[in-house]
Amino acid sequence: FRFYSTKTAPPPPPPSHDKNEKGKRILNKATRAFTFSLSSVIVLAATGVAVLVVYLILSELFLPSGDTRTFNKAVKLVEKSEIAQELLDFKPGHRLKAYGEVPGDRWVRNRPVQSIRTKGQDGKDHHVMKFHVESDAGKHATVILEQIDTSFWSSEFAYIALDKPGSKRVYIVEPRFQPKNYVPHLKDSNGFLGLKWGPKKDN
Repeated sequence: FRFYSTKTAPPPPPPSHDKNEKGKRILNKATRAFTFSLSSVIVLAATGVAVLVVYLILSELFLPSGDTRTFNKAVKLVEKSEIAQELLDFKPGHRLKAYGEVPGDRWVRNRPVQSIRTKGQDGKDHHVMKFHVESDAGKHATVILEQIDTSFWSSEFAYIALDKPGSKRVYIVEPRFQPKNYVPHLKDSNGFLGLKWGPKKDN
């Protein structure tokens, strides 16, 4: 004999009468999708900024056209120059103090080295820089240089000029690609990098 239960199954739940339930589900999905998209954008933006910062630091320190590397290379050439040693009265092997512009207020730190990059008529990047050097004897001069990028990983100085107040300009690296009278010279009034550009007859 088979025994059959006399109990009946519970009736299914009645359909929801909330007319906004479907809309709430759609809104919930849209909110989650928007939150995920916004988080992804923030992460990608932060990653992009981090990559850019790392690139700028590496290019500044290691690329031949970086300000730091150009500055250090130029200072070493000035220190090794017999002309500079005689002009600034320091002995071979001695170091020079090298720095940017000196503000009038003694409580303000020295300004950074001034430089600018331009695209030359030859299609290459030209890097012009100006800074100051001083020997232990207290003699001071201004260095003006131009560096040309010959490739992504190499560059060469077009000239390195040394201007000492009261003395005639001398060249640590003689101009290679232009006449001396087209090398910018110092001027008293405010100018681009404190230099006057164009030909000069008294050089």
